[in-house]
Parts: sequence; structure tokens; C-alpha cells
Amino acid sequence: MACDRSHRHPEDVALPRGLGDDSYRFSIAWPRIHPTGKGPTSRKGLDFYSRLAEDLLDAGIEPAATLYHRDLPQALEDEGGWRVRASAERFAKYPAIVAERLGDRVPS
Repeated sequence: MACDRSHRHPEDVALPRGLGDDSYRFSIAWPRIHPTGKGPTSRKGLDFYSRLAEDLLDAGIEPAATLYHRDLPQALEDEGGWRVRASAERFAKYPAIVAERLGDRVPS
């Protein structure tokens, strides 16, 4: 799909629909939801994935989300990355945030 998904997601939805696909897997970028891996969430990031899910459903395509695709927030990497237990503890909160916002539209 498009490299510039945030601006081209209507094209990303049209392509699988045109191919007759009935599902579309996409990765939710942790840094887009939690830019620093902690603190407040990015409403803009959550809104983007919410729109993507809605557009997919409107096109008759079931959204399927991947929550981690090797995109650790840079601030957590700078603090030691996955070698530091706090990174795993912070990650544990991230799926709950996504599920609260998208769980009604993206099956688990």
C-alpha cells in the first residue's frame, strides 16, 4: 500500500476493494499513538486509525490490525529499548489504548 498512508489511505482502501479482497491487515505504529512511549496519547494518531477502520468497513473490508511492527518509540530506545523492563511495561498499556478506541471495529 501507499508509503504516505496518512495522506493516501483512501487509495489504500480502494486497492484491495478493487481486487475483491475482503480483509486488510495494517500495522498500528506505536510511536503514532504514543510518540514517546509514555504520557498522553496522540489523539491525531488514534483518529487516523479510526478513520482507516471506518473507511475499510464502509468498503466492505474487514480491518485486521498488527500492534507491533518493530516501531519502538525512539524515547524508549534511547532509554535502553527492550533490554529495559519499563519498555515492556509501557507496551502493555498500548494495546489497551488501541482496543478502547478501535475494538468495536477491529476484531481481536
